[in-house]
Amino acid sequence: MDRKSYNHVAIALHWLIAGLILFMIFLGWRLGDHDSLRLSRVNLHKSVGILILLLSFVRLAWRLMHKAPPEPPMPMWQAWAAKALHVGFYVVMIGMPLTGWLMVSTSARDIPFFIWHWPHLPVPQNHDTHELFEAMHGLIAKLIIYLMVPLHVLAALKHHFIDKDEVMEHMVPGLTPKPVLNWRWIVPVGVIALAVGFGYGLDRGIPEKGGERGEHAPPPPVSAPSESATPSAEASAAPSSSVAASSEASSAATAAPTWTVDKSASKIAFATTFSGEAINGAFSAYMANIAFDPARLDVSHVKVSIDLTSVGSGDGDRDSSLRSDSFFNVDSFPKAVFEAAKFSQSDATHFVAHGKLTLHGVTKPCDLPFTLTIKGKTAQVSGATDIDRTAFGVGTGDWAKTDAVPAKVHVAITLKASRNG
Repeated sequence: MDRKSYNHVAIALHWLIAGLILFMIFLGWRLGDHDSLRLSRVNLHKSVGILILLLSFVRLAWRLMHKAPPEPPMPMWQAWAAKALHVGFYVVMIGMPLTGWLMVSTSARDIPFFIWHWPHLPVPQNHDTHELFEAMHGLIAKLIIYLMVPLHVLAALKHHFIDKDEVMEHMVPGLTPKPVLNWRWIVPVGVIALAVGFGYGLDRGIPEKGGERGEHAPPPPVSAPSESATPSAEASAAPSSSVAASSEASSAATAAPTWTVDKSASKIAFATTFSGEAINGAFSAYMANIAFDPARLDVSHVKVSIDLTSVGSGDGDRDSSLRSDSFFNVDSFPKAVFEAAKFSQSDATHFVAHGKLTLHGVTKPCDLPFTLTIKGKTAQVSGATDIDRTAFGVGTGDWAKTDAVPAKVHVAITLKASRNG
C-alpha cells in the first residue's frame, strides 16, 4: 500500500458511502414532489438509508483494523478540527439512518429494504414517538448537508490548492497538487455527478393534477371515492348525476329525472395521511342509479355501488394492503354501497344528501353536503365530507389505531352529469 493513501477497501467504502449520502441528499429534496412515483422514492430512500447504515458499520470496523496514512504537518487546531470532523462523520453516518430506522419503526407498515423487508425496532408505535425521531432525523440531515459536507469539501480543497499537501491522495491515489489538470479528478467529480444525476433523475413520475392537496382540500378534480367517499360522494351525484332512475324512487308518473355521469369529467376522491405523509386515492369502478330533481326532493333517490378492488393510491404495495383484510377485506366485502332517499336544501345551489353507507359489512348514516348547478341538461356537482373509517371497522390489528392513519378520511367530489330524456 502507498503510505500516502488508505488501502483500496477503505477508499472504495469512502467513495461508495459518499456517493450514497449525496444521492440521498438530492433524492430527499424530491420526496415532497407530488407525482405518481412519490412512494417509490420514499421506499428507495428507506432502502438506501439502511444500506448506508450497514456500510458505515463495515467502514468503521475496517478503519479500526487498519492504520490510516500519516497526516501532513498542520497547526494543532487544524489537526483537532480534522479529527473532530472525521469522528463526527462516523456519528452522523450511523446516527442519521438509525434515526430514520427508528422513525419508520413507529409505524406497523413493512419497512422496505430493496426486495426484502427490514425488521422493526422495538419502539412505541404512536404519533409522538414518530415526531421525536423525525425531528432528530431532520436535525442530523441539516447538520450533514449545511455544515459537515461543506466543511469537509472546503478543507480538502484548501489542503490541495493552498497547502499543496498530500491529503487528497489519502482517498485518490496520485491526485497530487501538480499538475492541476489531473485525470484522477474524475473520481470525486464522477461521484458527485452520478449522485446528482441519479438523485434528481431517478423515479420521476407523472405530476399529480391539482398539485399538493391537504387532508381537507376543497373538492378539486380528484380521483374516486374513498371507503365511504364514493357512496357518499355519489349521493351528491344524486342531485345531478348518474345513470338510471331508481326503481324505488316513486311512481312512473311522478318519478324524478335520471342522470348519467360523465366519468371522464367526474372525480371522486379521498385524502388521508400516513405518518404525516399526505395520501390521495381513488376508486376507478362504480355503478350509480340516480333520480334527482331539485324541485322534487321527496321523489329523488340515489344508490351507488363501489367496487373496492378498484382502489388506487399511486402505490401498488399500499393498494394491495388496502384491499387486504387489514383494511377493506375485499374477499369478504367487495362492495361499498351508499343509498339516499332524503335530501335537504339550504338555498338554490346547496343541498345535503341524507343516506346510509354500507362498508365492511357495517351500515351507518352518512350525510353528504354538496353544491349543484344546472344549465340546460348539464349538471355540475361538488361536495365534501369526513368519514370515520373506524366506525366501519376499516383497519384491523395495528391499523385499527389512529396514530399512523387518522380515523377520519376526507372525501371530495366533482361530478358532471347529463339529464336523460
